Amino acid sequence: MWLWRKLQCLTSFYTSTDNPAVSRSENNHFNNYFTLFGLNEGFGLDRSALDSQYKALQSQYHPDKFADAEDSQRLKALQQTSLVNDAYETLKSPLKRAAYLLKLNDVDPEEHNQAHFGEAFLIRQMELREALETLSASEDIDGLEAMKAEAGKEKDTAVAAFEKQFMAKEFASAKSTYNQMQFLFKLLDEIDSVEEKILDY
Repeated sequence: MWLWRKLQCLTSFYTSTDNPAVSRSENNHFNNYFTLFGLNEGFGLDRSALDSQYKALQSQYHPDKFADAEDSQRLKALQQTSLVNDAYETLKSPLKRAAYLLKLNDVDPEEHNQAHFGEAFLIRQMELREALETLSASEDIDGLEAMKAEAGKEKDTAVAAFEKQFMAKEFASAKSTYNQMQFLFKLLDEIDSVEEKILDY
């Protein structure tokens, strides 16, 4: 258990070039999630290749393989496994993958500016939230399903737009689209939560 506690306090352990347990080549390998998984850096990716490489990396760095090793090696294995898991969770999610790509290109995805959205989208956002509140209060499952379908189409459109903008290196536009994606993904999660509450899942 002490290893896990220590791991939580050493978030920079593996990426620090001052750490003698980590080679410079290993640092470079882990510093980019796409490189780690042997994938081309871009928004579109081969999900089957991602899943396959994830299983291979999990096997390679699993802490059980280092059960009899020295403490420093076991700690390193734990950190490697944690990084592999973080990388996988990031790359498999379109929203997290978009944010990660923006960061790689020196764009802060969490910098919020309403000017990025445009008046039309902000109005649309307010309308959808008001509609969700109304459907939730009336427990209108059919209405919620219709809203989910509509929001899903808007999400797919935004995802496609982000990929196109990112490929064209239009990072300012991609950032704006990412912010729209954030809202749409959250809205879809909220619709699911309302439906579950109504249906008492």
